[in-house]
Amino acid sequence: QGICLRYHDPRRFGCVLWTTILNHRLLVNLGIEPLETELMGEYLHHHAQGRRVAVKQYIMNAQIIVGVGNIYANEALFLAGIHPNQAAGSLHLEDYQRLADIIKQVLSEAIEMGGTTLRDFTDSAGNPGYFKQSLRVYGRAGLACVQCGKTVEQQKIGQRATYYCPVCQSQRDS
Repeated sequence: QGICLRYHDPRRFGCVLWTTILNHRLLVNLGIEPLETELMGEYLHHHAQGRRVAVKQYIMNAQIIVGVGNIYANEALFLAGIHPNQAAGSLHLEDYQRLADIIKQVLSEAIEMGGTTLRDFTDSAGNPGYFKQSLRVYGRAGLACVQCGKTVEQQKIGQRATYYCPVCQSQRDS
């Protein structure tokens, strides 16, 4: 008594499950937790073999790795210098090791700053997230790249807005 649990998800992406079953059908196929996995680069490289899907879609696939949403995928790929449309299977182990470290860095920074407020999101204490103020590429189409000064471009990959610098993230041949 006296305990109240409320869940409000204006974007309708999440859910709350009350279960004692650890292998629940909605959880059993989830990928690795990026902040808890030490060999994530090797894991990502291994599971990417033969995949032609864009690397951005690959790292946003919750059956591969959980918690890498659209904003964080854009930011991580930018910092790793990887074009978001590059085929997942064409990246080298070193690319995935670098990307894995950067995903951890981006997610940790975002958590530390309270997330990314894009409209009216606030945390449980009513505080907005401040990671938006640190975005290097997401939402910056038409603006100068923070690294090289060239114009940030936008395209849709997997029905999601994708931002990248054509110079800092040049696509290489497979």
